[in-house]
Amino acid sequence: MTETRESEPVLESATAASPALADRYRDCSVCSAAAGVVGARTRSRGLIRIGALWWPFRSHEVTLPTHGYFREIRMVGGLRVVDSWVDGEARRSTTLLGRSLHPALVGPDLARADVAHAALSAMWVPPVLLPSDTARWTVEDRDSASVALVVAGAPVSLRLTLHRGGLPRRISTMRWGDPEGSGRFREVPFGAEILEHRMFGGLTVPSTGVLGWRLDCPGPVREVVRFQLTALEPVRCTAPLPRELVDPPGLSGESAEGEP
Repeated sequence: MTETRESEPVLESATAASPALADRYRDCSVCSAAAGVVGARTRSRGLIRIGALWWPFRSHEVTLPTHGYFREIRMVGGLRVVDSWVDGEARRSTTLLGRSLHPALVGPDLARADVAHAALSAMWVPPVLLPSDTARWTVEDRDSASVALVVAGAPVSLRLTLHRGGLPRRISTMRWGDPEGSGRFREVPFGAEILEHRMFGGLTVPSTGVLGWRLDCPGPVREVVRFQLTALEPVRCTAPLPRELVDPPGLSGESAEGEP
């Protein structure tokens, strides 16, 4: 594991975002019962695209955006993917019926790709996206803002687009990848199109949606995940650090690793 790096505020002071836009998001996404929430344990199911085929999956994830995430995905046929991003270190293990498979991403490519997932997982922890000393909102128009924050020590920027009522309908960032399979990795827009929302423990979060490349910009769109959130348990600041982030299970020393 790498040495823990202290997250620095993105701004010296609180954001100057439009109160109307930020307040719409706060009022719809976070109620008083969610005070002190800094992370979430989630379970989801859906379809994931591998090559040209869609495969049913189930997953569980633990995310604390200021620290990192752990995720396990199980697919039909015995395929299992375990990955984590903790303190700036990315690790991933892929097995088929218990047999280890050669990773598609290793080293810096893995780390640069996984930081985008760590950032997007903040959509299930709306308190960390609210304007603060460590989250800066820059209003783009009546319904959209860019949110600059620090995720597990890495500065990131998210683009958040709200419905007129205030719930998010789209969230995106730049992700390191090669969606066309050209062999040339670069930063490409990646994000989630939100179809439904549900409340869990005082948080109203995206519950059904699509993850993919270029969902809200020019260029060929490529959907990669269709998800349905089935459970969410908030993690509060007073709770111990989840064990999955201290010692991620299912990730041996032979797992693919990388640092940016």
